[in-house]
Amino acid sequence: MAKSKKLPEVLTEDEIAALLDQFNPRYAGPRRNRLMIKLALETGLWIAELTSLRFEDCRLNGGVYRIHVKDGKGGKDRVVWMTADLGAAIGEMATREGREHVGLMFTTREGGEIDHGYLRRMIKQRGTTAGIPRLHFLLLRHTSLTRLYSRTKDLRLVQTAAGHASPTTTAIYAHVSEEDLRDAMIETAEALPGK
Repeated sequence: MAKSKKLPEVLTEDEIAALLDQFNPRYAGPRRNRLMIKLALETGLWIAELTSLRFEDCRLNGGVYRIHVKDGKGGKDRVVWMTADLGAAIGEMATREGREHVGLMFTTREGGEIDHGYLRRMIKQRGTTAGIPRLHFLLLRHTSLTRLYSRTKDLRLVQTAAGHASPTTTAIYAHVSEEDLRDAMIETAEALPGK
């Protein structure tokens, strides 16, 4: 008997809002951490891709906000997109910190690369404070990719955004949400003749 794959867990809209509300924007560290979480939620980047992201790999102006992920997981390059609001906020962060939009996008106070362990602990702690004790970095990625599929219903787009070599890997994001099933069944039932 084939072992079935467990569906990925995802965050609800309310959980996303509660998580993002955990960061005080008056301070540089929390502002940076919130931007990292938003970027993970918007793009589905892996943790190593996020922490090694460089300004040189991003286009943050001209109305186009994209990231060229170089040598991502599996050694593949790909392009992912972010909202104009997030792109502008990242650019403002660099300007506020006196950086010239070169080098690592997200750094420690000393200018070094952020440690994966730190990022995982911070996410877990903020999740617990937000009432989401199950939160971990991969849940951000799953949420991003599941939302992309839910919006587009196109596994090829999700496969490209995720950087998956095989569509079989991407298929876990094609699960049907309870809301999608409810809406489809009600719409179908309402279209029945004889009302």
